[in-house]
Amino acid sequence: MISWFEIPVSDMARAIFFYENLFDTKIHLQDLGDFKLAIIKGQMGSLVQHAAYAPSHAGILVYLNATIPIEDLLAKVEKLGGRVLRPSSLISEEFGYTGIFEDSEGNRIGLHAR
Repeated sequence: MISWFEIPVSDMARAIFFYENLFDTKIHLQDLGDFKLAIIKGQMGSLVQHAAYAPSHAGILVYLNATIPIEDLLAKVEKLGGRVLRPSSLISEEFGYTGIFEDSEGNRIGLHAR
């Protein structure tokens, strides 16, 4: 039921590099002065840089759709400046797999695949 999410970042260029290379996609940056928004293609959300947003390892955990095996995505995470927090794990045959990583900005992000 998610309609949109925003991942806070402190270094937009670093975060764009991380997510573009992790998901092998292009991210469109909209620079609105003190508010920067970078839309993640294929997901219903963006990276956001603004004084009111702070990356965090605590709080809500968003799961992004994995269009390739989660193991393949997690294998890229550390090379891109992140950290694997939980490897790919089967929830159930009905719900599929999840994995969790810390991105280049210090956010916990989940991955989900059926």
